[in-house]
Amino acid sequence: MTTSRKTESFRGKLSPEALKAPRLTQVRRIALSFPGTHEVPDHVWPWFNVGTKTFALYHTDRARWIFKLPHSQQMMLFDTRPETFEPMRAGKMVWSYVKVEDLDAAELRDLLTAAWRTVAPKTLQAQYGQPHPLPAPDA
Repeated sequence: MTTSRKTESFRGKLSPEALKAPRLTQVRRIALSFPGTHEVPDHVWPWFNVGTKTFALYHTDRARWIFKLPHSQQMMLFDTRPETFEPMRAGKMVWSYVKVEDLDAAELRDLLTAAWRTVAPKTLQAQYGQPHPLPAPDA
């Protein structure tokens, strides 16, 4: 694996910009509480994975967190709270930019749980407990 000189100097630790990520300590504590989760040490900003699959990361260019939320939940959040949630497209995938400063602690935990569940195998999900059902959309 090759690294650029810029990232090589931070290898295994976060860049100074990433250390300023809003609510980093709280996001880290919640994310690492899920079974099978680890923080990826090769990146210069925080990435939280289950195995090789990422469910939450901070991106310094946008100064926003990015969560991998279920599609239906994302679409609802983009429509109802565009000041807090906006689409982040990566090829055909749509992730969610999240302004975590707008969230209370319970909502942050719920969103990180939903993101974790999108990538965690069923065996790990069973260790964490039952998913919180999403409210049914108005018909």
